[in-house]
Amino acid sequence: MTFSTDNIDRVWVTWFAAGMLSSGKLAAVPGMIQVSWKSSETDKLFQVYVNGRWGGVTSDPEQRKLLVEYEHSHLAAIEIIAVEPEEKYTDYEGQVRGFFHVRGPHVIVSWPKRGTIPLGSKVAIFGDGGTGEMDYENPLAIREVWEGETEKWGWGLDEFGQGDFGYSGTGSIGWGRGAMGRGEFGFDAEMQEFESETLTEGIYKFGIRTTDRLGNLAEEGDEVTVWVDPLPGEPQVSIESYDEQDDKLILRVQ
Repeated sequence: MTFSTDNIDRVWVTWFAAGMLSSGKLAAVPGMIQVSWKSSETDKLFQVYVNGRWGGVTSDPEQRKLLVEYEHSHLAAIEIIAVEPEEKYTDYEGQVRGFFHVRGPHVIVSWPKRGTIPLGSKVAIFGDGGTGEMDYENPLAIREVWEGETEKWGWGLDEFGQGDFGYSGTGSIGWGRGAMGRGEFGFDAEMQEFESETLTEGIYKFGIRTTDRLGNLAEEGDEVTVWVDPLPGEPQVSIESYDEQDDKLILRVQ
């Protein structure tokens, strides 16, 4: 499963008119916005995400406009991605890169999804919770490497006969479309990710282990140490003084 943000530009967002009031002003549809964009893609569909969450998908490769839900009481980050038509209902929440639900410090651990990893393998992500001692008994998350037999790729690198004719598997991400230099010769590697919860100030360790379908340890990844510094707080604004005669207000910013 892949998506792209290439060739998407000139994105703009407007409110959508529900009708006209007696005063002649247009009335906006509550809780809805209209997202428009430009793109040179001719064979893709487009998904729209609002604050990292699925907003909707186009129904035609020529469509460049979509109505999505939006709560007007807060700011919104709008993201548009191009997907293959057969993946139009695949939800990429958590994978779009421009916005994260987590507010504050957090860590993203990524690893390459190489074709030499056997079918049925799993990747477990571990951490120390800031204690300095890695807990390899209780994984933070477990990820399936392959979603199915036909997602795996490379003749001779998969279980023979599980893919299409002439292939052991047909789901290669393709050279130039993945993490260059992280895959086998002639191919890029698709990257998988784990995103932590919000972290407080401190030193944290993370590590990954790959096991085969029988649960045997196939590969032990390196441990990564992360230093989390506190984020600066929001400025506090208060009234210093107000002169009614001169109508002069002085604010204090801390």
